[in-house]
Amino acid sequence: MKKFIVILAAGLFLFAACEPAPVLSLSKTALEFSEAGGSQSIEVTANNVWDVTPDNSGIVSVSPSSGTGNGYFTITVKPNTTASFQSASVSVVCTSRGETARQTVSISQLCPAGSASIKIDEIVNADGEKVSASGGVIKMTVTANAPWTMFCVGDVEFNVSGGDAGTTAVEVTVPVNPGLEDRDLYFQLSCKTAAGGVDVSAVVVQAGGILVYAGETYKVKKMKDGKWWMTENLRYVPNGRTPSSDAGNVLAGIYYPLVYENGAAVFSTSSADIKERGYLYQSEVALGLSLGDITTEEKAKAVEGRQGICPEGWHVPTKADIVSLVGKSVGAATNPEAPYYDGANGSIAMLNADGFNMHPWGAVTINDLTKTTGTLMGALKGYEWLASGFYCGSSFASITYNTKDDPGSGIKNVMFTGFMPMTNKATEAEYTCNGSNVGFRSAASLRCVKDNN
Repeated sequence: MKKFIVILAAGLFLFAACEPAPVLSLSKTALEFSEAGGSQSIEVTANNVWDVTPDNSGIVSVSPSSGTGNGYFTITVKPNTTASFQSASVSVVCTSRGETARQTVSISQLCPAGSASIKIDEIVNADGEKVSASGGVIKMTVTANAPWTMFCVGDVEFNVSGGDAGTTAVEVTVPVNPGLEDRDLYFQLSCKTAAGGVDVSAVVVQAGGILVYAGETYKVKKMKDGKWWMTENLRYVPNGRTPSSDAGNVLAGIYYPLVYENGAAVFSTSSADIKERGYLYQSEVALGLSLGDITTEEKAKAVEGRQGICPEGWHVPTKADIVSLVGKSVGAATNPEAPYYDGANGSIAMLNADGFNMHPWGAVTINDLTKTTGTLMGALKGYEWLASGFYCGSSFASITYNTKDDPGSGIKNVMFTGFMPMTNKATEAEYTCNGSNVGFRSAASLRCVKDNN
């Protein structure tokens, strides 16, 4: 029996010694896949059992996972939805006679090139197709196939300025336009991967025409005379001044606006009326002076074009400003080339059709320094009655003295050229807005005009 076991062991040894060494070769050892992934087959040449094992990348699967002798297996790669190239490997092993033959298949996969789009869905607080000059919100949709980022040339705030592949709702908060002209808000969306990508742009226009001054926001417009004008009356209270509602206070400097009630003009302290109509200013205050500062003709002439209480870079209108706008002023030849001259007068209708918002909102008339109370002029824009008003100007028109032609007797009155809107014609289309002489102690509305238009 012992002899039999020895003979069997020797036989097995001879059999193992006769088994061939493992043979293994593959038709390919490197594969490339597109971003879409897919399947590719590899032929196997082997002389024994072989096994196929993918790495742990998670993007590769194989079928079949084993075989004997010559055959093939298929490698399947998932789609690549990342922004980077991917790689993986598959190991093939054939074992025989206690020895191992090994081959490795290297796999590389491309990624998609970045692709994206911007869709403007809505402009909240729109001015037509523009963002309002006072600001608003732009709602948009970003669609991308890879991570993306977006920025804007302009002082805006994003609720989200980047994201991953997919569709993202983006809201952009736009502040007040800091300039007078319309401005372009230029959005750039970047979506790029290792394979390349795109920069997509979109432009949204924000309207101009807003001036922020002393905490108040005013509408302004470049009129057809080529100049920027405020299209709202000034409602600024200078330091040390308090608006008055007493016509007997002839040294108030600034008064509340006027409205029309029960057949008469009256002062209104309503914030809504102040917003709509602004305050009424005596000329010296409008010109940034104190009451009593203008004591000579030379001083009266020196204030032409003065900034006064207007914002920096703006001034109280001059006679030249007025005539170039409406074409006519008392004591001046008409300018038939003025854009708002209707052939006979400056036209309120023509001005307002272009957004000037001019109305005869009244004035406090104080004819000269001898007066102890003012008279309230008509202040309504309803036009059921004869309404008129004054607007301040800075160009000297005339001077009178307590004793005629005697400067030594003291000033009685100084006149500056301002506007005088009136509803003194048969139809609204005929209402006039000519230049007119305004007494320097009368209190009138103020519109500022920009320097160096």
